Amino acid sequence: MDLSFSELKDLVLNASLGSNLPTGIGEDLSLAVTFLESRSLPGGEEFLNSLKCERHPSLPPQKKGSRLIFCNSRAIFEGVTAIDFLVSEVCESVILKNIDSQMLLLGLASNYREFSFSFYNNKEVYANIVKNELVFKCKNYKCSNDIEIYLNDSQLDNPLAKCTRMFLDNNVFKELNSLASNMLVPESELSRATGAGAGNIDND
Repeated sequence: MDLSFSELKDLVLNASLGSNLPTGIGEDLSLAVTFLESRSLPGGEEFLNSLKCERHPSLPPQKKGSRLIFCNSRAIFEGVTAIDFLVSEVCESVILKNIDSQMLLLGLASNYREFSFSFYNNKEVYANIVKNELVFKCKNYKCSNDIEIYLNDSQLDNPLAKCTRMFLDNNVFKELNSLASNMLVPESELSRATGAGAGNIDND
């Protein structure tokens, strides 16, 4: 499915809201997925996989020296919190153990355009983000499920090219569309008379 930046962003936002995620997280995810897909990385698929992962009870991060460690991490919950801590300079680095989506973390970090990040897997850099540009090293990707992120001002070599239109896998598009449809209000006389309700899309 061929989509523009804004079309994909709106689709992911509605899919997030249709999955009962808070609006703020939905907005973060819509930008994150679009950032990845615009660089020919499977942001939509990673988002869907992350939604399906079991969420463990949230625990405060453990502090070890200048690092914060998050256990049993999901990108859409602990990942967002970890990056917030990092850019707030509460710690030197964050470690996310057993993370469900390393890829989605890249997109979420890209929302902080004034910051630069380095992502480590098994002590090897697998990605850098600087000024909304991404370098991705496939050979170091998914060596383990434990990720460490640092703020970094390094220079980038050969960032991934950005495209203006994205080609989303048809199955991914259908699944996102199905989640987004949870936001639709069934057509009815009552909905015509009273409106669809805040936060929902009228299907009249």
